[in-house]
Amino acid sequence: MQIIKKATTMARAKFRRGDTLIEVIFAISVFSLVAVISLAAMNDSIETAQGSLEVTMARNEIDAQAEALRFIHNSFLSEREYAESEQVYKALWKRLTDSNVAGGLANDYTDVPDLNYSDCKVPYDNSQPNSIQSVHGFVVNTRKIDPTNVNDTIIPYSQTKFSPTSLYPRIIYSNTGNLNNDQNSDDDILASGQKYTTIASAEGIWITTIAGVKNTSNSVYTGVPEYYDFHIRTCWYAPGANVPSTIGTIIRLYNPELLEKAK
Repeated sequence: MQIIKKATTMARAKFRRGDTLIEVIFAISVFSLVAVISLAAMNDSIETAQGSLEVTMARNEIDAQAEALRFIHNSFLSEREYAESEQVYKALWKRLTDSNVAGGLANDYTDVPDLNYSDCKVPYDNSQPNSIQSVHGFVVNTRKIDPTNVNDTIIPYSQTKFSPTSLYPRIIYSNTGNLNNDQNSDDDILASGQKYTTIASAEGIWITTIAGVKNTSNSVYTGVPEYYDFHIRTCWYAPGANVPSTIGTIIRLYNPELLEKAK
């Protein structure tokens, strides 16, 4: 009986076999395919989340600049009842809108360049038409709007302060105005008491002022500007994107001097 069982076991063992090489390769291929698809899906999800975050950060920076412009406009408008010597926000408003004053940033009414940039470096190339320099680009220091210090509040374009961004559109502040790793901060005041309220760099964001007037003559716009359009522009590369991402908005503020005359 034992001999028969032994023979049967040996016969079964003879016909028992493992996986063939083809089966092993097929199993590995299926596993690799599933792994690649899963990693690609995870990567797409991360890029989408990162892209959404960058759009939110860009919009926050745009909104901060827009609110600063409205604040300067409303402050100057509220001072129109005062004597001219007491209008402290007049200097800021004139810098933003009057091309006749020193450092004035306003542009005459013209066709505004679109946002279809082939490269985010193009606006920073001073040899290109409608570069940031040629349209008198600037940003506002939203952390320190000081009507007595125009130069620290409104920062005009310069090659040392303005540059394309490696992340998302942002304004970097420091305590000295220099772009050093030990001075950058997203906070206004650190626990150490240092105040990061000086713009060190404006990356991928700028503003252009376009003066708009009411009357035209032979298709040429003349007269006192009725309003001013502030074009806030951003340009950067979203994660995994080969073409620039751009967001722009226009803030229209009416000329306080004309509003005063209309009363």
